[in-house]
Amino acid sequence: MLTVKDAAELTGLTEWWIRQLIAKGEIRAMNVGSYGKSARWRIDPEDFTAWLVSRENRPRDLMAS
Repeated sequence: MLTVKDAAELTGLTEWWIRQLIAKGEIRAMNVGSYGKSARWRIDPEDFTAWLVSRENRPRDLMAS
C-alpha cells in the first residue's frame, strides 16, 4: 500500500494535493487511522496506476486522417 507521501513523490505533486484528489474521489484510498484521529490514507498500487493511466495525454496521430 502507498502512503500519501509515496504517491506525492511518484507524481511530483504535494501531499496536500494528493489528499485533495482523495477527498474529491479521484484517487481511491482507505483510511487506516483510528476513530477520532486525523486520517492516515493508504492507496492500493493498482488503483494508483489506474488513476495515472486515466490521466495520460497521448498525442493524436496526425497522419491518420
